[in-house]
Amino acid sequence: MAELTRDDLVEAAKSADAGAQGPLSRPDFERITGISQYHIYRLFPEGGWSELKRLAGIDRHPKDNQPLADDDLLEEFHRVATKLGRIPTWTLFGHNARISADVVRRRFGGLQGTLKQYRVWLEENQPDSPLLTELRAQSRHEVPPPPLDATVDSSDPPISTGSWAKVDGPQYGPPIDFRGLRHAPINEQGVVFLFGMVSYELGFIVEAVHASFPDCEAKRCIDRRNERWQRVRIEFEFRSRTFRDHGHDPAGCDLIVCWEHNWPECPLEVVELRKVIDELEG
Repeated sequence: MAELTRDDLVEAAKSADAGAQGPLSRPDFERITGISQYHIYRLFPEGGWSELKRLAGIDRHPKDNQPLADDDLLEEFHRVATKLGRIPTWTLFGHNARISADVVRRRFGGLQGTLKQYRVWLEENQPDSPLLTELRAQSRHEVPPPPLDATVDSSDPPISTGSWAKVDGPQYGPPIDFRGLRHAPINEQGVVFLFGMVSYELGFIVEAVHASFPDCEAKRCIDRRNERWQRVRIEFEFRSRTFRDHGHDPAGCDLIVCWEHNWPECPLEVVELRKVIDELEG
């Protein structure tokens, strides 16, 4: 079977949408075309199903909960902040947003990561926003009072960027509460565990896991309709760029599975689990 391309998926989505009853959902697309979500994520790593639908001219499904791009999440965070006149608490954000606060927390690594990314977004898109002044003040631990016309919920304290001093003992990643995993991975072992939780849903069957390079031998489903699989060699990393830093040979591997993809020029396919779990939320 020839390797699928982005154009193949766009055309398949258009054909599936033409024969669907109502807006096409991702499960409908998989059932009609036999193309798994693995191919969607691999060929559209930034926007996933949402990007594929946009390119195919498909309306958003009313119950569609596929992940949005980072800019979409930050734009929604900004819409709520602008509406309230201040940086929202998570409770206020949840009450006013069109998306779940948990999705934003998981995507950007909790409170600290969300505010950091939002500040960068404001500097690039809304440099004159008074919210940017508030964020800069918070970063200096000089949190200004909320605007007089802002609604203050005394039971929901404002977001703070402060943190406690490090002490002896284990450390944890930001809370994600994804099925049985309470915190995001902070090392390669956490990535291996999380991949084991979702590998079959992504179209993989694991053959073996090794201590030597590459870490994992697996097969991946390339055609669910006809049940066709191909062998794939996988290396696990917490961040994708560590593959390069460790001096691994790309010729000896087919795929990197990581928590954070920070290697834009990576010559291999990459599965970034922090975005994958948004798709598989539940």
